[in-house]
Amino acid sequence: MPGTWTVSSSCLNMSGMLDISAVGINCTTAGLTGSLQVTGSLVLKSDGSYTDNTHTTGTEHLSMGAPCLILSGTKTTCDGLTGPLMGLGYSAVTCTNNTSTGGCDCTATVDQPGGIGYVSSLASTTGGYTTSGNTFTVDSQANYSYCVAQSKLTLTPTTPNTTGTIVLQGSGSSGSGGTAGAGGTPGAGGTPGSGGKGGAGGHGSGGNGGHASGGNGGATASGGSMGSGGSSGMRTDGPCDIYAAGQTPCGAAYSTIRALSKSYTGPLYQVRNGSSNMNTGSGGMTKDIPQTSDGFADTSVQDAFCSGTTCTFSVLYDQSGNKNDLKSAPAGLSNGGSYAAMPDFESNATKGMLTVGGHKVYSLYMNTREGYRTPLNVKATGVALNNNPQGIYELADGTHSGSACCWDFGSVSPDPTKYVTMNTLFFGTATFWDRGAGSGPWFMGDFEGGVWAGGSSSGTGNTNSMNPSLKVPFALGILHTPVGKYALRMADIKTATDLTTAYDGAIPQGKTWGNAGGIVLGVGGDNSNNSAGTFYEGALTNGVPSNATDLAIMQNIQAAGYGK
Repeated sequence: MPGTWTVSSSCLNMSGMLDISAVGINCTTAGLTGSLQVTGSLVLKSDGSYTDNTHTTGTEHLSMGAPCLILSGTKTTCDGLTGPLMGLGYSAVTCTNNTSTGGCDCTATVDQPGGIGYVSSLASTTGGYTTSGNTFTVDSQANYSYCVAQSKLTLTPTTPNTTGTIVLQGSGSSGSGGTAGAGGTPGAGGTPGSGGKGGAGGHGSGGNGGHASGGNGGATASGGSMGSGGSSGMRTDGPCDIYAAGQTPCGAAYSTIRALSKSYTGPLYQVRNGSSNMNTGSGGMTKDIPQTSDGFADTSVQDAFCSGTTCTFSVLYDQSGNKNDLKSAPAGLSNGGSYAAMPDFESNATKGMLTVGGHKVYSLYMNTREGYRTPLNVKATGVALNNNPQGIYELADGTHSGSACCWDFGSVSPDPTKYVTMNTLFFGTATFWDRGAGSGPWFMGDFEGGVWAGGSSSGTGNTNSMNPSLKVPFALGILHTPVGKYALRMADIKTATDLTTAYDGAIPQGKTWGNAGGIVLGVGGDNSNNSAGTFYEGALTNGVPSNATDLAIMQNIQAAGYGK
């Protein structure tokens, strides 16, 4: 089947009910009408890989009922739905009130490279394909039925809300004739092509992976001491050393990149090999990943262990010494979206490769329905509890962020089925609640029942022009929560000489900090797991650091050499 295929015509009509469960609101479907067109070409290679040079364009109309305006017990506006709906793969969305239904009518623009005929946030221009009978499958996600007649390939997306076909003309190789690749007479100058990457279920509908299934798998780990025979004396201070000097010690600290204290010599994280899609924490074998002599992850150990298999992050070790380790998060409440009531997946351990200080390392690259949490119903130790002051810092990738709820890091309930006043740093482009300047993503405070970009009002529908958009590779966010107040500070570490203070003032009305002892990363307090992001490092402090300490943390991160 290898060959080059050029789209000669297409006619795709959309109707029926669209699965929007990935958005994470209080409804899972929306009425759908519209049409799509496909142009461009598709290259299928003999090794089972493809290059998708197609472009899918068009307009879709979504009818959203009144329940769609509710998320985790709070109400948003039609305008607040636009950002989350864009997470389905749309390039633009506008929503207006429907006075007769109490819901919203939304118009979505499709302008997507790759993903031939499917609309998805996961659409790609490269990947792998397989065929079986008359079914063509792209990246184990998008399916088409197909028919080959001489040099013509006809693709039909097999989704319940799509009708129509995409016709491609082959060139450059001998055709296989017949139908569904089943042999026949030679074609006239082409081979049967096939679809490019579709998305997840045709519209980017939630979970993804690099994972398997289950509960808690034990480790057959390599030792947790520093690699290469180094000692802490060879290293400089890390963020936790700076916080300790400022009398606000780390209560919990995590990084897959480097040691956050020069005295910490244990493993940074643990990986699991033998994983497949949707691993919730079992199976395979596990190994602790130690440090190099200068305190970075020794990824040579990981690479040897993961060679020829899929690896996932199974444990993020707490570097504070308080043993508040994070594992894949347990199921929460369905209020946080249809996947929130299911356990979360472990994240792929090799997808987020980068260089820091000349070291090859792996970030925690997280997709939807991937999250980490302290053990169920166990209170963390050494952290701020109840109405006591806390600080949070987080370094994240602003070029990989989600538009749904909720990519959080911070203090939550130890039980994801029980609500408390959260104390977490949110990062993303969700517009259910507040927003900052520009198009995002923004660092905001998720305190439960709203997400605050600044101010003390409702946390819904407000814009803080002092809160900058940080679509940059290395975005630093800081949340201070002294008693009765909070502050949001942030910076682009590649260019900043100081942090921006987006807000420093009164706590939201009716709130009292309720640090309950749970710690979460990548999902909300009720396991709202519909967003995505990339985590490099971060910590929770017992007490609120000074602004001078914040600046020292930023400078320490800059000195570590991210991207160098």
